[in-house]
Amino acid sequence: MSPHKENDLLYLLNILEYSGKIWKYTENIVSAEALYEYNEQLNLNASLTLLANIGENVGKISDELKQEYQGIEWQNIKDFRNKIVHDYAGIDIYIVFEIITEDLRKLKPEIEQIIAKKTEQKVFNIDELNLAKESVFYKHVDFSAFC
Repeated sequence: MSPHKENDLLYLLNILEYSGKIWKYTENIVSAEALYEYNEQLNLNASLTLLANIGENVGKISDELKQEYQGIEWQNIKDFRNKIVHDYAGIDIYIVFEIITEDLRKLKPEIEQIIAKKTEQKVFNIDELNLAKESVFYKHVDFSAFC
């Protein structure tokens, strides 16, 4: 079954929320080694779970939106989700750290731009966006970037 574009806003907001949580869990960590050693790997494991959730949400975004925004490496994000889920022991901590500190930081403004543009074009429902803004679930999303 193909993803429906009506749900794209939800999936994009989830990606922003999960990214915000990852940065919260890793905000004082300065290296891949430190991430691995910190807090009995609790923060690493939480971050990996959230990275898998990001990949899962990417897989649910409509093909139409992915085609429109081909500059985003949708397939790589989804592939990394599969790596986390199916080959946990084979994950390279240095790649994880790079994804957290670099790739997610690049992805955030791209997702925010999509939400802003699609809301302006009335593709995304402003009422749905406002409900999300009031929700405690999305407390790590910077709504000022697109509202």
